[in-house]
Amino acid sequence: MKYIFGSVVGRKFQKVSHKIAKVRCTKKEEHIVLENMHEAIIDIKIWNKAQKKLNAYSKTRDRKYDHELKGLVYCMECGNKATLRCREEKRKNGTVWKATYFICSKRNNYSGLCDNKQISAKVIEETVNTNLREEIQKIKFSEKEIKYIYEQAEKESKSESNLLQTKLQELKSRLEKIENTIEEIYQDKINKIIQIEDFKAIYEKKQKERNKILKEIKNIEKQIEETNQKSPKISFKEIKQIANAFLNMEKPNKMILEKLIEKIEFDKEKNIKIKFTFKNK
Repeated sequence: MKYIFGSVVGRKFQKVSHKIAKVRCTKKEEHIVLENMHEAIIDIKIWNKAQKKLNAYSKTRDRKYDHELKGLVYCMECGNKATLRCREEKRKNGTVWKATYFICSKRNNYSGLCDNKQISAKVIEETVNTNLREEIQKIKFSEKEIKYIYEQAEKESKSESNLLQTKLQELKSRLEKIENTIEEIYQDKINKIIQIEDFKAIYEKKQKERNKILKEIKNIEKQIEETNQKSPKISFKEIKQIANAFLNMEKPNKMILEKLIEKIEFDKEKNIKIKFTFKNK
């Protein structure tokens, strides 16, 4: 019969200095875990079955439907956020009928009385696109404003490089700790504090962690090199073309819509009110 063996966790505490008796709690990643140190009380098959059953409960729900205006639509009658609903029906001729609409969440889950019924997502989408295009067309970029936009984009590019540098330093710090741990257990083996078998088990574990971090460091360094090679210098003519392309875009994506629109409301008469995040003079 095969058994699963328990683990022993060591190095939960570490001396602050050899000069004093004070110790500190080590981080979880600094712990030394020795597998198969004692016999457990259950069969490995039972263990695997139990884990499989537990993991089945933690399954996340896959969302089949999504919409670029989801999260922005509200009921004008009661103020609650609208829920996105999608229906599909197969017709006798084999075609599939689809309908996507927004409905007041209160009415949808029967948590309260609301007279507001559903409204087609297509109706809201067309109204939003028309109003948004009209409002955006009123915006005129001066050369000073375009320069500001360019400078902000340049700052974002530099911040990306800084973020990668920070991540690189963290990885190097972790690598140094692992190498120190390997050196410590090597000294413990020489001083016969731990058995050779235990040393081999810990050494192999730490070497795997070391190799993984080295691989991550190499990948980050490559990303930093690629970021630094990108030339941020472009002419104002090109910047103006990009700005005009944004102003004349037919259908903004979800990320842009969330930045431009604060709230979309609809009432029971299917009137739609859009509140933008920007104001025109």
